Amino acid sequence: MADEKQLEQWELVTRTISRAQNRVLEQLEDSGVQAQWFAVLHLLLRYPDHRLPMSHLARDLTMTSGGFTKLADRMAQDGLIDRRNSSGDRRVVYATLTEKGLELAHRAERQYRSALREHVFGALEPAALQSLAEGAGALADAWVEPVVEDVPQTASKRDPALPDRRRRGERREDRA
Repeated sequence: MADEKQLEQWELVTRTISRAQNRVLEQLEDSGVQAQWFAVLHLLLRYPDHRLPMSHLARDLTMTSGGFTKLADRMAQDGLIDRRNSSGDRRVVYATLTEKGLELAHRAERQYRSALREHVFGALEPAALQSLAEGAGALADAWVEPVVEDVPQTASKRDPALPDRRRRGERREDRA
């Protein structure tokens, strides 16, 4: 296949998937769930104890750690996630769904699936979706980066002496 044809096909795939995802997320946002929040809620819903290191969430969402920290601040303020340091390595902070976050994650996932049925699955035959998924899987396998992890998988209990990361606008001196 000629380079120009491959480029056209790739652009068609990326534009179309982006548009479909935007439609699905718009429908989700219309129901009151922010698109960025859904990505975090959905990932946490999939893991044991609904908990992951924040660095993993940032990586999986292709966000910088600073950008994800700001998002996590907003989600924690709204009571959707709780953040705690690892008992084995205080540099690692875990994000965990709260009860409120778990409820919202389940509701948002139902709404997301409904929007997918309407905007994606109604337009794609199952074989076409499977073909797209296989292609995406091949790309993921070709570019997978190893994750080095030697952090214990236990989050510590909240130490009241530590700064509360959910508070916004406070300086360190104000917390003392």
